[in-house]
Amino acid sequence: MKTTQIATILFIIIIIISSIAIGYSQNWFQTTTQPTPITDTNFTLEIFGNANMDGKIDEDDITHIQEIIDGTKSPTLFADANRDGVIDEKDIEFVKAIINGTATELHMLDGSKNEIKISLPANRIIIEYNQNAELVRILGVENLVVGVDSGIDPVKKLYFPDNADSITSVGSMSSPDYEKILNLKPTTLLVFSPGTGSSATTIDKAKYLPGVDVVYLGLYNPNVTNPEASNFIQGVMKAGYIFNQVPKATEYANWILSITSNINTKINTIPMDQRHTVLLTNSPTIGSARAYVAMDTLGQACILAGGINIANAPVSSTAFSVTLESEYIISQNPDYIFLHTVRYTYDGATNEPAQGMDATDPTGMKNVLQQYISQPAYNNLNAVKNNNIYMIAGDFRNNAMGGTLGAVYMAKILYPEIFTDLNPQTIHQEYITKFLRLNYNLDTNGVFLYPAITVNGDTLGIPNGAK
Repeated sequence: MKTTQIATILFIIIIIISSIAIGYSQNWFQTTTQPTPITDTNFTLEIFGNANMDGKIDEDDITHIQEIIDGTKSPTLFADANRDGVIDEKDIEFVKAIINGTATELHMLDGSKNEIKISLPANRIIIEYNQNAELVRILGVENLVVGVDSGIDPVKKLYFPDNADSITSVGSMSSPDYEKILNLKPTTLLVFSPGTGSSATTIDKAKYLPGVDVVYLGLYNPNVTNPEASNFIQGVMKAGYIFNQVPKATEYANWILSITSNINTKINTIPMDQRHTVLLTNSPTIGSARAYVAMDTLGQACILAGGINIANAPVSSTAFSVTLESEYIISQNPDYIFLHTVRYTYDGATNEPAQGMDATDPTGMKNVLQQYISQPAYNNLNAVKNNNIYMIAGDFRNNAMGGTLGAVYMAKILYPEIFTDLNPQTIHQEYITKFLRLNYNLDTNGVFLYPAITVNGDTLGIPNGAK
């Protein structure tokens, strides 16, 4: 064989080997288990008209209603689409209107499992807090927003760059300005929570806002271990029907389920006795110390990320957090501590440190972290000694990803050896660019995690070059 032929063959072999090496380093050959689409799971969409009790309203529901009318099928919970107490041809016509996007009303269960009626089209929206602000962008109906609560008002130009000047602040979600809301002539108020105690409830708001549909979607109640039973996924899908954006809602729900499925697959390979213990608590700048439990979005993020939360609430409790004495924390000696902070509160206050999408300087996060670490009682905690304490932004608890974004970052921090191919910022940027459709670059904007972590030489959690 001629020397030139040998050289050519060797060159080709080198190219092939190099390509394979690059491919593996870039995960070209990585296979992941694709989850079952939300509409094909055991998920039951809680909208009347979903006669066959699956995850969508379609022609199959028309067939099912007809079979109920014919006596060959038994009535189901959601078969009476128009809620007139009779399952008949009118329900078939009602379902056809839902499918065609011409329905003039919807009947559904809200995030508290209360039956509500929503008039359509819902084309003048007022929103409360981050979840709803981001959800309307995900669904592509941000141009319908006419008002926001005081927690979103400081960042409305970020979320609504094209129509911020025409959006009115209507006060805090706990004590809204009802007169101002009514003057905006909204069709729909998307509330953050059902409200309790001194905070205005959905019942209060409906009472003082005649003609306005007050809708609690339940976005703050994810369930990472059983997504089909998750109020969060329900809320996303219900919003798709309210705003006639079902394909976008379905795409987003499937994306979230894909992420959680892939994380779960890897976490399930870690024996329980090899998982890290975690304390999820609040920054000392936002009130007395609390620890977030499984009911809370952060608690759910911890479960998904494979952490063992040292804080627990009674099985029958509906609490999102509990008080932990320092003696208990010391006795549990957590491996990792995550300090959650909120920039703009439900009541319109602004807390330090600056963090989130409208921040670029992590100095405040650094200072608060140092303040926490300097507590003498915690000097001997494993998390302190091993520098495993992190400040996390409110976005990880209050955005429209149902704890999934927080879980992505937590999983990378807790088990970097398991999640070698996971880049949290890639997922974070996809969320912002593809689903929120914002012109926003995480390399140059945002303070979400301190200290930052590094993946393949890239700084994650703070802007590149920030310290």
